[in-house]
Amino acid sequence: MMFILSLTIVTILMVMQVIKRPFLEKKIKKIFWIPVAAVFLLCSVFSVFQYKAWKESPVMKFAFETDNWILPFAYNVFIKYFAPYVLALALAALMALAMMWVNKRSRGRFFERDEIFIAFIAGFLAGFPGFLFFILGIVIAYLLTHLINAIFRKTARSEVIPLYYFWLPVSAFVIIISEIWLSKLPFWSLLIV
Repeated sequence: MMFILSLTIVTILMVMQVIKRPFLEKKIKKIFWIPVAAVFLLCSVFSVFQYKAWKESPVMKFAFETDNWILPFAYNVFIKYFAPYVLALALAALMALAMMWVNKRSRGRFFERDEIFIAFIAGFLAGFPGFLFFILGIVIAYLLTHLINAIFRKTARSEVIPLYYFWLPVSAFVIIISEIWLSKLPFWSLLIV
């Protein structure tokens, strides 16, 4: 379900980025918190379902009769549903702050006005540990673009290639491969909180 929500939001933003870019530039600060709220709302819904499943379970009925059930339940729900997105939120915020700092120091040369918000949303929706692969994907996409640019231009001249149109497609790619392939690999469980 979270896979569908994240992929839907990223796809909608990609379409807006291509078709309605002026609208997105004006409204991104207002749109900014909608994906965050949607993800944590869905995590809360999952928590309610988990509570109902635990309450119906014959094994857990005994635990619910004691006074100490809330702490293990809250821990389980936090680790299972909230922790990957809390971590992704923190890492995306650090990335956005670093981007703002770099942009301020370079007088806005590296990132466009709304790009930092788009990068934040894209990184957040990748979740954790997907965020790590998101950053790796951005670096690989950027380096490949430079390589392709150098091959076709046949010059060694260095130029800045904007990342504006990389954030959301890389995020979508990471969300898809995380769901289909990476989450089934043994090392993935080592990265999960």
